[in-house]
This record gives sequence, structure tokens and C-alpha cells, in this order.
Amino acid sequence: IAMYRAKAAGRARVALFDASLRAQLAAEVSLERELRKAIERGQLTLAFQPIFDLETGDIHAFEALARWHHPELGPVPPASFLPVAEDSALMSVLTQWVLGEACAKFKTFRRTADQGSQPGLHVNVSGTDMCRANFVGQVSSALLVNGVEPSQLTLEITETTLMKRLDSALGVMGRLREIGVGL
Repeated sequence: IAMYRAKAAGRARVALFDASLRAQLAAEVSLERELRKAIERGQLTLAFQPIFDLETGDIHAFEALARWHHPELGPVPPASFLPVAEDSALMSVLTQWVLGEACAKFKTFRRTADQGSQPGLHVNVSGTDMCRANFVGQVSSALLVNGVEPSQLTLEITETTLMKRLDSALGVMGRLREIGVGL
């Protein structure tokens, strides 16, 4: 754990394993376990934040944001649970859920919205997702199942993770652009 902390801080760094690292590790392991349960039990929700066109004041798009209200802890900030998902094998499962749920809600919104208004959908994804070979299929499936056009979806990518693995992500990003998804 100390070695990973030192590596994360940069080259030629030192970190000591102490009680605070032990407590942090225990908290992260517990949060990962709870997040896994939350995904399985459907305890996550999406909040939709409007993105406005500043010139016209019209809604340009809606950004889907994952939210978790833990039954005992209350609201868990995304800044707490997303890094845990990123460091574990949960990010792909979480992304799959967010994409499917966001597209389904977007489809419902589109049916009830004013036909003159055509806002898009933005979904945050991890740079790790962009490095998975099956990610384009996952996105295509969510779009197809929910009748959402690829041009209506924009994926917002976490830059820090992406920059570490850019070479492996470029092919996936290219295929997403080919099918019409915005990045």
C-alpha cells in the first residue's frame, strides 16, 4: 500500500505504512464492498443536470450523473465512490448501468418533450472504459435497446486516467466517432 502511494506521488518518492494508511485501506475496502451491493440492489440513481446554451438560454443537453444514497451512510459523494469503482473491477459494471439507465430515461424524456427542443445526452465515462475492447459494443447496445441515435450521445471522458493509457484508448475513441457518438 505504501509502495502504491509512493508511486502515485511520482518518481523517487517515499511513503510509510502507518495507522492512517491502514484506516484508509479499511475504509476503501468497506466502500468497495458497499458499492458492489448498491449496484446489485439497485441503490444508485441518476441526476440529470441541464447544460445551457449561453447565447440562447436554451437547454443544449442533459448530463447524467451517478448518485448513491447509502441506507446507513446517507448520500455518498461521487468523489468518494468513483475512485473506488475505478480502482476495482466495478467501473465497467457501473458504466454499463449508467449508460443503460441514462439512455432509457432520455428515451422517455424525448417522448414527452416539446418536439422543437432536441437536447442531447452527456454521460461521464472513465478513461479505463475507453481502453476496454467491448466498450463500443456496450455503448451501441445501450443506444439500440433504447432507440437513441448515436449523434444524441456525447461521452465525457475522465482525462487523468485517459492520459495514462492514451495509446490503447485511441482505437476505441475512433470507433465511437465512426458510429456517430460525440466525445
